[in-house]
Amino acid sequence: MSVELPLADEITAVFARANRLLLTEETVSHALRLITEAATAAVPGAIGAGVSLINGSGLRQTTAASDAVVAAADALQYELGEGPCISAWASGETVRVENLASDRRWSRWAPAAAALGISSAVSCPLLSGDLALGAVKVYSDGGQPFRDGTVRLAELFAAQATLFVIHSHAREAAGTLSDRLQESLAQRDTISMAKGVLMARNGTGDEQALRELMMLSRQAGKPLARVAAELLAAAGPLEN
Repeated sequence: MSVELPLADEITAVFARANRLLLTEETVSHALRLITEAATAAVPGAIGAGVSLINGSGLRQTTAASDAVVAAADALQYELGEGPCISAWASGETVRVENLASDRRWSRWAPAAAALGISSAVSCPLLSGDLALGAVKVYSDGGQPFRDGTVRLAELFAAQATLFVIHSHAREAAGTLSDRLQESLAQRDTISMAKGVLMARNGTGDEQALRELMMLSRQAGKPLARVAAELLAAAGPLEN
């Protein structure tokens, strides 16, 4: 079933801006902020939107929020351990709250959220296969109910946010691999130069020099690359 998007051109423009931003920023926080702003503008009756992810300490946090009400409502969910965002995250399914006053699923969070002026909500998981990476949520003050079309729209924003998060994780993993590769290559060069010093000093071949270097490493109880670096430092500048 097709969904009529009231701000289709604007939404397309936001997605394009966010994709360009992702290529130049160190994190996806700015791109996700664009998503929350677009969701707030596009979903009828929305008063705010946000994205929740796991932080470096393994705790849930609101990575992007369109305003303070969203951050406050999310903080209550993390503190109380209940709410539509947490439920969507845990179940991997979209959670819709038609009327917070009559909803009995979250007995502590619901009245606290109502005090913030929230009367309905929709939360969509960020799904990568069977894994939920986080959630996108949209809050409303009750001006309009979240119908099927607007819920689908929120799910589209969640799908876009998921792409940004996956891209970010892949880039970070590639960066870590690149750093390790550079370190490995540097260590290899250090060991090779240290072997050259031993070969010149003792008149031995490559294999014998490596065995001697390994013996020095065992005797000192230090990594081979560190022993090689110390040997080069003691030998001084190499002559061309």
